Amino acid sequence: MDMVLRLAGVSHRFGAVEVLRDVDLDLPAGTVTALVGPDGAGKTTLLRVAAGVLTPAAGRVERPGDAGIGYLAGASSVYPDLTVWENLTFFGRLYGMNGRALAAEAGRLLAWAGLEAFRHRPARHLSGGMRQKLALACALIHRPAVALLDEPTTGVDPVARRELWALLDQLAAGGMAVLVATPYMDEAGRCRRVALLHRGRLLAAGSPEELRARVPCRVLLLQAEGRRQELLRLARELPGVQDARPAGEGVRVALPVGAPDPTLPPGVRAVPAEVELEDVYVWLAGELAGKEPAGKEEARA
Repeated sequence: MDMVLRLAGVSHRFGAVEVLRDVDLDLPAGTVTALVGPDGAGKTTLLRVAAGVLTPAAGRVERPGDAGIGYLAGASSVYPDLTVWENLTFFGRLYGMNGRALAAEAGRLLAWAGLEAFRHRPARHLSGGMRQKLALACALIHRPAVALLDEPTTGVDPVARRELWALLDQLAAGGMAVLVATPYMDEAGRCRRVALLHRGRLLAAGSPEELRARVPCRVLLLQAEGRRQELLRLARELPGVQDARPAGEGVRVALPVGAPDPTLPPGVRAVPAEVELEDVYVWLAGELAGKEPAGKEEARA
């Protein structure tokens, strides 16, 4: 795969706090990559460094050729008092576009995003999902080779969320490299590549299948009708359990491969379950915590 953008040994600090530490990440053309991590993992800082908004304290960002970048910030990036059309043409002019070329590209993006019927509507009167589609279209008005998107589906309804992901898949199918920051593991699971970020460190990157195969754990679902809180307490006390969390009416527990099945009280059953990306993240974060020296500052951005 052709690499459109590469982060090599990237680190960044805000004062005494190290928010990115020695991050290596490649963005191949024609691929949607999910950048996954909780609030404070460093996702926004990584996107800003990749976009050139921030200069890294160490390392470098490589952009082979003339790889234009489209950047969609986490906060609303459209002007509420401008119409849909006015927002698109305004951003196009910022990139030096004008005349028929700008009108043609703005019209193409209106149709692509399903916003033709709303071209004269002020952005403040759009739904959350339509506003995000408009923001995405504005970020793409100059036809970049890379799209860097900071949690574009946060706060939108499930239908709009699905529509936004369909648009991102179309971008990748057209050859664009797309990096999407998200806190949602279900969104990450639909991407071709996933990068797991924890406290400014890249835990791992690869396809969902590669990441699941990387950790030496197996998962059991503990079940006992109407006893979830009791199950959670029990799971956390079982020997060898690396992680325990609620799952519906049961509790998921992660154990090392080769560990014996836990001894359970009467009425509690253990059902084998598939390893999920969240299991991978928790497992690798736990491994990292075991290697970290005491007193390290945590990433907060």
